[in-house]
Amino acid sequence: MPDYLLIIANSGRMLAELAYKANYKVIVIDLFADQDTQTVAEQVCQVDSLALSEVRNAVELLQLHFKVRLVLYGGGLEGQQSTLAWLAKNFQIAGNKPKVFEQFRNKKEFFSQLNKFNIQYPESRFSPPKDASRWLIKPVDHVGGVDIRESSKGAGANEYYQKFCLGQAGSVLFCADGQQAQIIGFHRQWPLNQNNFTFAGIIRDQILPKIEQERVTGWLEKLVGYYHLQGLGSLDFIWDGQRCYFLEINLRPPASVMLYPELDLMSAHISGQLSTNVKDSSIRAMQIIYAAQPCQVKSLVEWPEWSLDRPENNACIPAGQPICSIMAHGKTVQQTLVQLLDRQKMIENTILNR
Repeated sequence: MPDYLLIIANSGRMLAELAYKANYKVIVIDLFADQDTQTVAEQVCQVDSLALSEVRNAVELLQLHFKVRLVLYGGGLEGQQSTLAWLAKNFQIAGNKPKVFEQFRNKKEFFSQLNKFNIQYPESRFSPPKDASRWLIKPVDHVGGVDIRESSKGAGANEYYQKFCLGQAGSVLFCADGQQAQIIGFHRQWPLNQNNFTFAGIIRDQILPKIEQERVTGWLEKLVGYYHLQGLGSLDFIWDGQRCYFLEINLRPPASVMLYPELDLMSAHISGQLSTNVKDSSIRAMQIIYAAQPCQVKSLVEWPEWSLDRPENNACIPAGQPICSIMAHGKTVQQTLVQLLDRQKMIENTILNR
């Protein structure tokens, strides 16, 4: 029986395609089982959540037919620590171990460490501010900005307050080997809208001046060395035009991985080191299209090649849920953003029943 690479994530498509491109045999557990994932995986097991009971049942079912050699996890495991711990106990996992997630989840200790490293971040606290009008509530385990909200109501368990910072959100993709980080690229990213902080899109765009790039790189070097970070990850920041503020680190492969098809990022994630650094001057962007209202995919659909995470024909998409993702690339940032908008309109007008 050949060895298989098991991928577990809210959406396993991105990692499955990376692994397939690197000639791995892939099986997947995720929430969507979309067409793209089914194309590259030997088997896709759809679950309702990544809770331990569901994942364990799915893994045991897959093990009846497949020998799992290595487990890769993606977005969605941040809030499922028992699942991550069980996987680490029973399998070899790539990337950061559960201990690192626990260290990052302890926000009081983490913010204290940021202070020791002189890493600037928006003012954060664990009790309600006197004037809550310019504050956000952030869940400790949020994924892609989901459930970040204005502090009109008090924070609950595993949540904290962070002062709202006006500026341009960005990120830097890196690969780490436990001691050092290799910078892959800087990006601009954006949320669903000004009132919803859910991640919606990202583009290769250097928004920071040189001195701020060096500052962010310095932050990353300190954090990688102290927490012994492993594999692909990203550091999110916000730039207000004068100062750059640390927001968070994604401890698993982020969406910006899709902007570098010229690199072997699967091998980089597993080994912790990027072996080649092929230069590609193209500007690439990715955007998630969300359903503004409940909608249905047409029964006979010819999905364009630049679309990803394609749902099944006739699938019903609830309001607020992702319909699919789209990619664009061009010679300039503006050209690429215009192409993204055109492609979004094409999806909404030709793929959906209205």
